[in-house]
Amino acid sequence: MEIVTQVFKDLTVGFWDELILRGKVKLNGKYVNYDIFKTVRDGDTLRKYIYLQSETGIVEEAQLLSNNGDVLAIKPFSIKKQDDGLLLAFEFTLVVQTDLKDEK
Repeated sequence: MEIVTQVFKDLTVGFWDELILRGKVKLNGKYVNYDIFKTVRDGDTLRKYIYLQSETGIVEEAQLLSNNGDVLAIKPFSIKKQDDGLLLAFEFTLVVQTDLKDEK
């Protein structure tokens, strides 16, 4: 018997999905806001993508933000972006561990 049901896991991943509303990318030393380009939910995994279209320069970092502007995730990069597109990806996988021993 599962201790944590799939319903609970689905709701948790759904909460993450709703919590992450936009992105911010540090490009040439300055932060630029971006909409989430694409979201993929695959079982217990959530992927969020930010797409940079025609901007050029050095991509140093990407962040995922809540609707309040809270930084939820930070991913460092060192990418020299040309004038073609660039897709930045964040992946989160829910792992449930239920075999913890009691700590005393």
